[in-house]
Amino acid sequence: MAIITLTTDFGEKDYFAGATKGAIYSELPDVKIVDISHTVSPFNIPEAAYIIQNAYNSFPKGTIHIIGIDSEINPENKHIGIKLDDHYFICANNGIMSMICSEIAPEKIVEINIHDKIQTSFPVLDVFVKVACHLAKGGLLNVIGKEIKAIKEVNELQAIVQENHIKGYVIYIDHLGNAVTNISKKMFLEMGKARPYEIKFKNKSIA
Repeated sequence: MAIITLTTDFGEKDYFAGATKGAIYSELPDVKIVDISHTVSPFNIPEAAYIIQNAYNSFPKGTIHIIGIDSEINPENKHIGIKLDDHYFICANNGIMSMICSEIAPEKIVEINIHDKIQTSFPVLDVFVKVACHLAKGGLLNVIGKEIKAIKEVNELQAIVQENHIKGYVIYIDHLGNAVTNISKKMFLEMGKARPYEIKFKNKSIA
């Protein structure tokens, strides 16, 4: 049985998440749909990337992940399908996958080109669902798009190493109030080399 996950900033009040699931079930009644989150802060790409990066590899290989964040199509924000780590991701080419792919290279990337067959003002419902169902039926990425070699990079979201310090910021605060930064443990240990250190939060410091 195919699994399709949903990660969006639709919230819980409106009809968007329900309509998306209804469209999937209309095409694939036996599919399994899992909501990873619908409460991503609106248009917050780093937050969504953090959630997906930490959730996707708990699912079986072959799972299809729909990411409904900043998904309106425009010349700078095309739609893509990616095979990564034997999972499929369908989203806008807005930089989110450059964060998810930061440590693993994609196996295949296509720019989705079925828009001439679909009139839409709701691309997650009309485009992403079509692509997800196509893949869930065993279809190939090449059928719904042309292969490309690179995705949009969002370098300004990465932590910066400068001489004797690392500059980063909080990308996510979980339900319990824990703050997650974009400074990885690996980066911190490589930079620190077991030396004494000080963590600065604006006007406060922690040694």
